[in-house]
Amino acid sequence: MRTAETFEIEEPIDRLEDELGMLQELLGDEGPEAETVVTKSVSKRPTVGVADMSPEEFRAYKAEKQAERRAKLKEREANGSIKFDAASTRDALADAALMILAHELPGADTIQKYLERVFADQLGAPLTITARARSGDLKPKLIRFAVK
Repeated sequence: MRTAETFEIEEPIDRLEDELGMLQELLGDEGPEAETVVTKSVSKRPTVGVADMSPEEFRAYKAEKQAERRAKLKEREANGSIKFDAASTRDALADAALMILAHELPGADTIQKYLERVFADQLGAPLTITARARSGDLKPKLIRFAVK
């Protein structure tokens, strides 16, 4: 039996605020009330209260944004470039592989081996693809952007 020792009774922690309060107490922080955090906007675009719009206003807003996006894409294409995304990247890489196969450039054997693995159950597919690339039947999609 213990006689002269004093023990503090800890209350059970059942809320996240209690744990954070204990941590702040141990670290000597005053908490979020003591310091005001000012965040800057990530972009310089003005924010729009979409949640406050009526359905008609929201449709008009979305239509305006879509028209702006399409205008930018047309301008980019007119300047000889396309949008950088997964689809255009795949198209560009496929075009490069077609040109390497068609002109038997270094790396054509690697592409041929890859085609053999992809079309393993269709024995003639890799040779047909190579023949079509050489004959010009398979044409690059984005060649108009590469040739200036």
